[in-house]
Amino acid sequence: MMHVRLANWRLAWQRQWQRHYTRRRLSDLDARLLDDVGISAARAEHEARKPFWRR
Repeated sequence: MMHVRLANWRLAWQRQWQRHYTRRRLSDLDARLLDDVGISAARAEHEARKPFWRR
């Protein structure tokens, strides 16, 4: 039972870290790359400012 809780906690932590990392990388993209992925600069800025625990 304990190992299941630990595994669930680890997966949750990994998801939050990935969300944080991805949002921070959005702020590094220029307008051309944002256009390639279909995200406006304003939307990328908004996402990059969100805390990692928010979806």
